[in-house]
Amino acid sequence: MEDLTVRQKFILKTLIEKGPSNIEDLSKLMDVSGRTIMREIASINNNLKKYKAVIIEDNGQIILKGEEEALDKIHASLGAIPLQWLLTPEQRQILMTIQLLLSEEPIKAAYFSYQFNVVEGTISLYLDKIEEWLKMRNLSLIRRRGYGIKVEGSELDKRNAIVELFYNYKPIEELLAFVYNDEKDKYVYTFFSTVFDNELVQLVKRIAQQIKNVIHGNLSDLNYFGMFVHLLVSIYRTKIDKPIQLNDEFVKDILLSNEFIFMKDVEKILKENEVYLPDTELAYLALHLSPKKYVYKQNRFEELGISLQDLSKEVVEEVSRLLNIKINYDEQLIVGLSQHFEPALYRLTMGLQTTNPLVEEIKNYYGDLFKAVNKACKLIFSKYNLMIPAEEIGYITMHIGAAIERQQALSKKLRVFIICPNGIGTARILSAKLKTLFREVDAIDIGAIWEYKKKGNNYDLIISTVKLEDLKDNVIVVSPFLPEEDIKKVEEFIEKYVVKKERELTGNLTTVERRRNFEIADEILRNLQLKYVETKTIADLIKFIAKDLYDLMLTEDAKEIEELIFKREAMGNVVIPTTHIALIHTRSDKMVMPFVGVYKLKTPLKMKSAGFSYEEVDTFLVMLARKTESSEILEMLGKISISLIEDKAFNEILRLGDIKDIRNSLVTILNDTQEALEDE
Repeated sequence: MEDLTVRQKFILKTLIEKGPSNIEDLSKLMDVSGRTIMREIASINNNLKKYKAVIIEDNGQIILKGEEEALDKIHASLGAIPLQWLLTPEQRQILMTIQLLLSEEPIKAAYFSYQFNVVEGTISLYLDKIEEWLKMRNLSLIRRRGYGIKVEGSELDKRNAIVELFYNYKPIEELLAFVYNDEKDKYVYTFFSTVFDNELVQLVKRIAQQIKNVIHGNLSDLNYFGMFVHLLVSIYRTKIDKPIQLNDEFVKDILLSNEFIFMKDVEKILKENEVYLPDTELAYLALHLSPKKYVYKQNRFEELGISLQDLSKEVVEEVSRLLNIKINYDEQLIVGLSQHFEPALYRLTMGLQTTNPLVEEIKNYYGDLFKAVNKACKLIFSKYNLMIPAEEIGYITMHIGAAIERQQALSKKLRVFIICPNGIGTARILSAKLKTLFREVDAIDIGAIWEYKKKGNNYDLIISTVKLEDLKDNVIVVSPFLPEEDIKKVEEFIEKYVVKKERELTGNLTTVERRRNFEIADEILRNLQLKYVETKTIADLIKFIAKDLYDLMLTEDAKEIEELIFKREAMGNVVIPTTHIALIHTRSDKMVMPFVGVYKLKTPLKMKSAGFSYEEVDTFLVMLARKTESSEILEMLGKISISLIEDKAFNEILRLGDIKDIRNSLVTILNDTQEALEDE
């Protein structure tokens, strides 16, 4: 199964290990479209023929069929898959941010590029989002070429950011399953093992369970996970000699107060497990492990009387009322605000100064929202005899502003109207297929032609199974069964729609277009092929390559690709002198996406080289692109060609290296190209 891409191997492993699935679940799992899943399955099936196995769709279920012995052989041949390569962009950003928050030294972008098997341009886009996220938490992201990437800010703010990220990585039930040892989700395991060593994670699991048994027997699942995370971070930071710093008097009052008397038992459990924490860490844990929340006034603790989650909801509801808009307090907003309020209350009751260098920018940018948040906080926090300064109002405003922007992003999704005279049943099948294949589709309505004429302007896309008289730009005529060519038409429309929407918002070249280029570069890496071929003629090799691309569903027309490669080879100059390598490249819009592959011959072919000389060629580098390819992608492919001519080390890797060596070299080349493009 070496011919399969990482994504294809993952689909197979999932079906073998977990049984039948469906396109929607697989699509969500890998953060790709349903159409991509279908294409990958078709490619997998070509490889399964020799095992007499096949993946079929039955009533919406994706099922792998074959003899048990054959499936065992397939499973054994798949080998290990680097799960970091399959993480969603959001999960990658969370993993990157936590690593940056925990690191005392700058980290190079190239490190993340290799970790996730993506180009540095993609990493740069992730870092843009991470930088904005950190600003909302009083933290700064330092990015300098030659220096690397580093997070600067207080230890307290870093820790609260780390804890918030844990909650954002996966749904809480999946995180709890890992902490309770009920289930070993591969993605959750990869997350923890990437950031912390497994021995530490197991130790903290044990300590958390002991604390729950002795102290908090009726602790809720959410609070239990919070306890696990705070213990993990506290022990980890102490081990690397980075304990938290708190006011000495405050620490003393916490550890001697009746409200936190349970910490004596916690300290005893820690020592029994050979974990020794300084008093500052014990005080820090006391604040977080206590199920009750307190404010610190005149050297004593007063119970707040409300959970931080409820306090967050109260603020959001009041802001909604003041602005007369509906703000959905999603889990990300409530967790973010709760994690902010905890240290904020500590700072306020200790009389510590809050710094927010962005407060004036926030006031100007958010305007009415800042005023509404300020008024809401005065109203709500005055009940607890607390006054919230403008600096804290700024951070709260950014949290709520981000939630509003998330809601607005959802509005970019398409409203679709389906015209299908063949009957409501056929229209519903078409509707279900559109929703499965295209995540950008939000609402779908079904109606007649007269309804379209009456309210068609209310929709972003019109899908019709009959030809209409007034064919507008947003009308696509399709077959009721939505074949491949119709899927492509819808896909092209959606891509243009998303770019247009962002241009309307920004007025300039969009991040969608930049991101699309980086995604294509990442796909080139994922679809990289290394094949060993037994052939005696260049004609047979070209036929093999064209068929291979068709089987991989990277081209719609193997015959055209074959003819174009023949024409290019007939022109000559495909052999790179003295390297035993030939470069085959051409462009065709019959390609689904750009492709890079290496084909090694078991028996070298004698081919015409420079001048009148001939050379034994045993390695063919194949690069194909579409005629409509962006200039950035063409420049990336051009850089690979240049490396073939100028870089002897790259030539040796192509001829002698395995697919991992070749992929690593391509990552370096593509990253260097992206840096050059950004410098222009």
